[in-house]
Amino acid sequence: MKVKSANTLLCAGALMCASSTGALAQHSVRILTEVERIENPGLLSVNLGGATVLRAAAEYSYVSSSDRIRSRFSAGAVLERSSNTLLLASRNYPSLGYTWAYNWPTANLELRANLAEAATRNTQFEELGLVTVDARERTVVTGAQWNKDLTERTQLRLDVANNRVSYDSAVLAGYRELEMTSRLSWAQSERTTYYFEPGYARLTPLGAGAESNLTRWAVGTRGELSPNWALGAFAGQARASGAASIRTALGGLQLTYTGSQLTSGIEWSRDLQPVGTAASYVRTEALGLVMGYQLTQSARISASTTRSRSGGVAGGVGHLTRLTLENELSERWSSTLGVEDRKFRGVTGTTGRGWAIRAGLIYLYSEL
Repeated sequence: MKVKSANTLLCAGALMCASSTGALAQHSVRILTEVERIENPGLLSVNLGGATVLRAAAEYSYVSSSDRIRSRFSAGAVLERSSNTLLLASRNYPSLGYTWAYNWPTANLELRANLAEAATRNTQFEELGLVTVDARERTVVTGAQWNKDLTERTQLRLDVANNRVSYDSAVLAGYRELEMTSRLSWAQSERTTYYFEPGYARLTPLGAGAESNLTRWAVGTRGELSPNWALGAFAGQARASGAASIRTALGGLQLTYTGSQLTSGIEWSRDLQPVGTAASYVRTEALGLVMGYQLTQSARISASTTRSRSGGVAGGVGHLTRLTLENELSERWSSTLGVEDRKFRGVTGTTGRGWAIRAGLIYLYSEL
């Protein structure tokens, strides 16, 4: 199944490259080499030590565009080697992606397929505030999106996605989720848009377990408060049935500021999301703050802090704080230096804390 998914995406990329005659083609290459020291990577109550990770990552993107057709193919890999495999495994994480879009005067269609692998210590903690075993998470997504201008100010969007998430650990439960959403939006002006978005999803465990169904609706708005400030907000309700019966209010708020040197943003959301600890939906809530400042023409510092909370038997609260310094060395070379602090508190009262420091060198060639 893994080889079949990769071959499908590679064939799609080959077809895209073969059909790009007469179209504008652009490429980009990004290569990262990094060393990172991670203390207590599992966020255990008792610190058993840390590991030094050597990381190399490469990504290639190819974009082809013509009058009505635009396609994008990307391929990448992350190679990690750990000095202490008892705490943190050495792994390779490949990624593949392909997007094809066709435009009409008043409509457009987009088809997409993506394959990505990552470590659960990052995905589960950063997105859900959960601490799990050190495992590999593989996500395969296929989907389609249709946009249609109904009037000069009204637009309809239909989206279908099939998500398959699997793990290489028996402790975590893989699942397959079929999502169907629609959005009817109305532009009050060039700066303000309102929308109504109903949706349905069905989650099926890859192993034993009952199916879960999710229905939801939300109303929201997006707009520019001024040339520097932007606001987005939504509210609604969601109901999950099947493996877990949950009914909850949804909500979200995003406020961003963009200045000549300073950028900042605050975001809060409450939702129902699938988790690999139970292959079902749980309540989630996240609050994040990010700030960036341009120190010089070539140097930029950014800081972020996030608090993520999830329900369920294995739920908890995770705090993630990061500080990063980026320095442009030349047109294509740059360096990064970052520190990170992680804290976790489980529903049973268990706590854990870990930190990391990293330094890296980046090469970027881009025509995009």
